[in-house]
Amino acid sequence: MKPTLLVLAAGRGSRFGGAKQVSEMGPSGETIMEYSIHDALQSGFGKVVLVINKQVEADTIEIMSNTNIDPSLISYAYQDLFVEHISDNIQSERLKPWGTAHAILSAEKLIGTPFAMINADDFYGRDAFKTMADFLSTVAIKDSSKYSMVGYDLINTLSDNGKVSRGISVSDDNGYLTSITETHNIFADGNKILCSSDSDENVEVKEGLASMNFWGFNPNIFKEMHEQFQSFLSSTPNLTKDEFQIPSVIDKMIKDGKITVSVLHSKAKWFGVTYKEDRPVVVEKLSEFVKEGKYKSPLWK
Repeated sequence: MKPTLLVLAAGRGSRFGGAKQVSEMGPSGETIMEYSIHDALQSGFGKVVLVINKQVEADTIEIMSNTNIDPSLISYAYQDLFVEHISDNIQSERLKPWGTAHAILSAEKLIGTPFAMINADDFYGRDAFKTMADFLSTVAIKDSSKYSMVGYDLINTLSDNGKVSRGISVSDDNGYLTSITETHNIFADGNKILCSSDSDENVEVKEGLASMNFWGFNPNIFKEMHEQFQSFLSSTPNLTKDEFQIPSVIDKMIKDGKITVSVLHSKAKWFGVTYKEDRPVVVEKLSEFVKEGKYKSPLWK
């Protein structure tokens, strides 16, 4: 049984200035998510589920229809503001979806195998997909408590065009994730990596790998998410803005002793488009990959 790739492609791209997941980046107009899907299917994944919203539905379906992927391997789930068991008064004040964990829940009915989750607008590298596929098809499939994540050297995930947020992940001597802390306003200053605190004090980040939302799960996570989402709704301070995020779900499962998360270290240089100024760098990098023979152009020829 091959694992499934879940692609979160419902983002609004507020800092980028548009829907990054359908923005043309490759030499022949390919999107970043097309490279990820291509790499995943070549690395041992069996099918793909895309979580989208109605605004990008037509564009996403058109993009996938122009590939040579068997249509039966592609499914779509929709993330919107509606969630069962949420009162109408909360829904009426909510202006955006509920975060990455809710996006995963949107695809529950389409996934029955160990699966990996990625962002549509991040380029992870083919080796990372191979490592994750191997873990899911050998370790995770035998034990539903075995989860994983791909961790990148923090310096390889920064933007030259502004500060970024990263999940700083720390593991123990056995390579299991012990904590993940969402850290904001991270930037490079010479040989140091700093983050700005709420008091505008710059603090050096010395420990941990960066989580770029490349996770490996078993389907039992859906039951856990349902339970935690209800707790989130009853306890979070601001239901109009707060988000139900995957790192907090994983952190609680680890602390409750329900799972272990193997940190799969990638030396690759991640790249993506947090800011619109990042786009030329991504375009140039993908063009270089084609020139080096790492990818064809067009990608699906």
